[in-house]
Amino acid sequence: MDSAEMSAHVGAIVPAAGAGIRFGNRARKLFVRVDGAPLLLHALRALEECPSVRWVVPVVRPEERAEVEALGRRHRLAKVLRPCLGGATRGESVARGLAALPQGARWVLVHDGARPCVSRLLIQRTVREARRRGAVACGVPADVTVKAADARGEVRLTLDREQLWFVQTPQVFRRDWLTEALARGAGQLGEFPDDAAVLEAAGFPVRMVPGDPLNLKVTTGDDLVLAEAILRRRPTP
Repeated sequence: MDSAEMSAHVGAIVPAAGAGIRFGNRARKLFVRVDGAPLLLHALRALEECPSVRWVVPVVRPEERAEVEALGRRHRLAKVLRPCLGGATRGESVARGLAALPQGARWVLVHDGARPCVSRLLIQRTVREARRRGAVACGVPADVTVKAADARGEVRLTLDREQLWFVQTPQVFRRDWLTEALARGAGQLGEFPDDAAVLEAAGFPVRMVPGDPLNLKVTTGDDLVLAEAILRRRPTP
């Protein structure tokens, strides 16, 4: 299957409506500059330039909608549709983004707006695997020991790291599966740690596929230093 065929029915949702509390209030996270461009623009460009994606819907806060829309026009992002407004939870924001995608989007890719270092190669590989499996999340296998502890810090369980992954986005799903999973989870969407978990709770199988250790999420101001270094040194995929 060539890239043109792969892209025919793939729509991307870019959740970017979070409060960014851990980032601090020194700047609006979406628009802080990384390697000479606003943080959000890096993720949008990667999706825009990826042959595996046809439509992109940013999901943003009401006060940032006009600016994100202008950002897309200014940088001639032809695949980026009008931003829609986010909900109270991540799941609600994804549901709104899903409703905003054209009906022709039979596959839905979800990618964090705060992950600027995603490569087009990773996007294409994740889409390809989703078409085989129905639902996939990319991630990095755990290489450290993980323990579960109670509120007092007492260890209750040491987890087998051979079965653990550090989960990333993009995550890609059949649209009908995601639609049904969101409907089943309505009213509880704030309880799911990521989008794949919504499908897991609804009984749909989700496959893990290899991600990229450099595909970091900018959560704190310190993460900007790492993102800047990655974007400056990594060749265009």
